[in-house]
Amino acid sequence: MEPSPPQEPPKPPARKPKAAGRIGALLATLAAFALKFKFVFFLVKIFASSWTLILTLWLYAFAFGWRFGAVLVLLILLHELGHYAAFRAYGLAVRLPVFVPFLGAFTAGAVPADPEHAAYIALAGPVAGLVPSALLYGLGLFTHDAFWLACACFGAGLNLFNMIPVLPFDGGRVVASARAVRGSARITVFALYGAVAASLAFVVWQTYPGIAPVP
Repeated sequence: MEPSPPQEPPKPPARKPKAAGRIGALLATLAAFALKFKFVFFLVKIFASSWTLILTLWLYAFAFGWRFGAVLVLLILLHELGHYAAFRAYGLAVRLPVFVPFLGAFTAGAVPADPEHAAYIALAGPVAGLVPSALLYGLGLFTHDAFWLACACFGAGLNLFNMIPVLPFDGGRVVASARAVRGSARITVFALYGAVAASLAFVVWQTYPGIAPVP
């Protein structure tokens, strides 16, 4: 009889991943998700920690309708987040925005030692308000919906009003800080101030029905 070929040793059964490994993979996935959507979580944190925002949203929705009230609160929030981001960019302590129903909102932070930084922090709010107003203007032109044009006009108008060069408005803070800045930095601050004000005025001019109706 011919000898039978040697049989291969049986392979060990595949090990199932341990519970710790599965939990680690899950935590890694959640961490990646959190990093990807950290801005969303930041907005949730704002809504959860600022009861003044929730109260203002409810009052504006009651007074102006939920649609316009929500857009108005979002426009104010983005304006204040511009200040908030500028404070953080300069490494200054800052608190989350506080809303005052029917009066606006404010963001309290540490006073910068450099007046140029103070000017840019004050200017960051209107800049952050200009972006959504311009986007709403574009949305209104694309959809031919007067609602979005009205929102753009209102948002740009609020920020333009806040550019008045008198304290306690942002424009007053920009001008007061720019006076303490020397050299070409002062020219830069005033140039940015004028550019933002002119851009806001352009959006208002293009969207206000009584001045220049948009077809």
